[in-house]
Order: sequence, then C-alpha cells, then structure tokens
Amino acid sequence: MIGLIRAEVIKITGRKLWWIMTAIAVVLLAGTAFVFTVLPEISPEEFGGMPAVRKPEAYLFGAGQAIGQTWFPLLFAAVLLAGETSTSVWASSLTRESRRWMHLLAKLVVTSVASALAIGVGIGAWSLVTFFFAEGSGGPGVSEWLDVAWKTLLAQTTWVGLGFGMVALFRNMGPAIGVALGFSFLDGILALWQPWTEVSLSIASSRLIADMSAFGGAFGPTGTMGFGQAMAVVLAWTGLGLVLALVGLEVRDP
Repeated sequence: MIGLIRAEVIKITGRKLWWIMTAIAVVLLAGTAFVFTVLPEISPEEFGGMPAVRKPEAYLFGAGQAIGQTWFPLLFAAVLLAGETSTSVWASSLTRESRRWMHLLAKLVVTSVASALAIGVGIGAWSLVTFFFAEGSGGPGVSEWLDVAWKTLLAQTTWVGLGFGMVALFRNMGPAIGVALGFSFLDGILALWQPWTEVSLSIASSRLIADMSAFGGAFGPTGTMGFGQAMAVVLAWTGLGLVLALVGLEVRDP
C-alpha cells in the first residue's frame, strides 16, 4: 500500500493539473470573499439589502463556501483516473498489483488529501481578504481551524469518491467529467426543492463547517440540516461513490 501511495503522490506532483486548478480556486474564492464581505458594505443598494458577512463569522462562512466548490474534487478525480483507465497505464498498474481495491484506496487517500490541501489554500485566500477588508473583529481559534481541517478532508473524500465512480462507470474522460459536473450542478439546483435539502451533498458538505441557516437564507438554500444529519449524508454519498468505483473497475475491466 505504501508503494501505491508513493506512486500516486509522484503522479500528482509531476503534473501541472493540481497547481493550475488550485490557482483557479484561490482567485475564485478571494473574489467571492470580496463580494460577500466588502461590496455589500460599499454599495448596499446595489445588492438589494443583502447583509455583508462580518468577522468573526466570515471565516467559517468562507470555509463552508470553499467546501462548496465541488467542481474541484470532482474534476480533479475524474481527470486523474480517466487519464489512466483510458490508456494502458491502468492495465500496466494491475500487472504489478492485481487487487483493484488497493489501487482505488491509494488513489482515494492521495487525491483526497491533495484536494483538501488545495481547498485549504482557497480558505486561506478567503481568510486573508476577510482579515484585511471585512468589518468586525476576532476569528476562529486553533481548535476551530483543526475542526475545519478534518471536515474539509472528509468532504473532499466524498466528492473524490463520486468522481472516481463516474470515471469507473464511463471510462471516457469526456462523459465522466460531464456527468460528474452535471451531478454537482443538479445537486445545487435540486437544493431549491425542500425534500432534496435533506439529502443534498452540497448542503451537507457546507453544513459540516457552519450552520448556514444562521445567515437567514440570504446566501441561497440551507435547509434545516443538523450536524449529525450532515455527517450521515456525507458518509452515505461517500459509500455510494466508492461502490460505484469498485463496481465499475471490476465490471468494465476485461
């Protein structure tokens, strides 16, 4: 297993994909932070009375928004796995270690950590904008940031697992990415439908960090999901993604 994990680390660090996607996430989250924390203070009439998010709440709100960037782990996982299964790389890997679940587990661990690190950099960008420009004072303590760290990793693991599941079933990068991003978009749209808010992965992922209902629904659908329910929803979707990935890798391989 250690050898497989080391091989996955080499694959990711040897490509520009992570760096480019991380840079995009940083720019996107820094810009979003400015929109939520600064612009409503400068031009409230232009934002229809939407309240600005202030310190200290803005930090955890931003972490929730960062985790909500579901395109990152889905796209990252889909591109990485599809790049192997659509070529001879996957078959070559199986000749050295035939247990597919071992490969999947190593990929899940490394890709989830890499995705969590990228989202962590994005949270850092949001926090810098909040620190220098947002109104208010104070911020989360060390224990709260550690809490954010493991919850971010859990959320990324879920979306990475779903990305792997899509690729394992379709085996073609284009359709796999299309379905993965389509699911992310559809989940966000269905979150407007009250029954779906109880099982929405997007809402559950964000709810792990902060209770968005505390902002009065001003920033989109939040549902009434408690932390325990959010954990259950995230774990259930994680299990589904991994099952799809294992089934796809077993059934679609000759």
